Amino acid sequence: MDHPYLTQEQLDEWKNLKGNFTTTPNYIDLIVGMWTAISWYYKPHMWRDYKIPQSFIEDFTRHFYFPMNQIYYIIYIAIVVTILRYLFEKYICKPLVNWLALKPVDKKKCPESAWKCLFYTCTWSYCVYLLSYRYNYFHEPHLIWDDWSPGMDVPFDIQIMYFVQCGFYLHSIYGTLYMDYKRKDFYVMLLHHVLTMTLIFVSYATRYHKIGLLVLFVHDITDIWLELTKVLHYLGSRENGKLWEHAASGCFIIFTFCWFLFRMYWYPIKVLYTAGVTPAYRAYDKGGGLYGFFNVLLWTLLGLNIYWLVFILQFLFRVCIGSLSNLHDVREDDDDNDEDTKSMSSTVNEAVSDVIDKKKI
Repeated sequence: MDHPYLTQEQLDEWKNLKGNFTTTPNYIDLIVGMWTAISWYYKPHMWRDYKIPQSFIEDFTRHFYFPMNQIYYIIYIAIVVTILRYLFEKYICKPLVNWLALKPVDKKKCPESAWKCLFYTCTWSYCVYLLSYRYNYFHEPHLIWDDWSPGMDVPFDIQIMYFVQCGFYLHSIYGTLYMDYKRKDFYVMLLHHVLTMTLIFVSYATRYHKIGLLVLFVHDITDIWLELTKVLHYLGSRENGKLWEHAASGCFIIFTFCWFLFRMYWYPIKVLYTAGVTPAYRAYDKGGGLYGFFNVLLWTLLGLNIYWLVFILQFLFRVCIGSLSNLHDVREDDDDNDEDTKSMSSTVNEAVSDVIDKKKI
């Protein structure tokens, strides 16, 4: 029987693919598997009829499915998130930071971090629920491809996760413009939110939502500890704030551990292997299009994680040798830096602040 858009030659070549995927991969399996899959997938004779950009556009539109009414849902969620944040900051955070007698500049920044910490905690907890009680994609990620097809129905509970995440980043664009504390990386953060929302939107529309669920799971947990560390850092900037400084250092250690475990181990083993190696053996005949497009994006994300890890390790080293003496937030204006650095001598505070800056950029 003829395939809708794969040639008989491509199907025959797929049957001759050597090797197989493993359900317990390691780093070596990932590298060898990716090389094998790419060497097979991009053989010249397999692509002689492929024309850029026409063929890519056809491939993309063939897999793209996002009803207009669902786009409206995302817009509504973004509005609700904006209202909830406004109420949270005005009626909970503002009285609290006044009662805690934070410095004026920290009163502006602390509610933002508290809101993000709360949001990421809720969404990551829901993601844990999905992967623990609803779907077994984390422990058996190869199952992702068993029922994959272009335009397939997305389960309602995963839809909720995607719509909320996409709505949050749509809100974040507005928040960066009108609600967040203005920093020097204003335009970088604005671009970050636009790109993140676009990636979430496109992965849902092309039905890579199961891979996306794993990506959110292994990334959002570090954001929880990142924002919590920032909140504790602001509390520790007060007089007699040593206890909060110790708490911030503990969160910073957990943040670093989570970065290694989730972004540098689970992400390559669970996400990159499942997206790059497994579909070559398990989903090619189903028309797993946009293979190269999404794998480039996923590997780029790994590169960014490694880039940020370098800064984390640099500041950990500086903390260990005691070379840090005061707080310096490179994203703040100079006047705010002067106000922030008064009475600051904690090496942990400086390390946390600088790592936060580099990670966000």
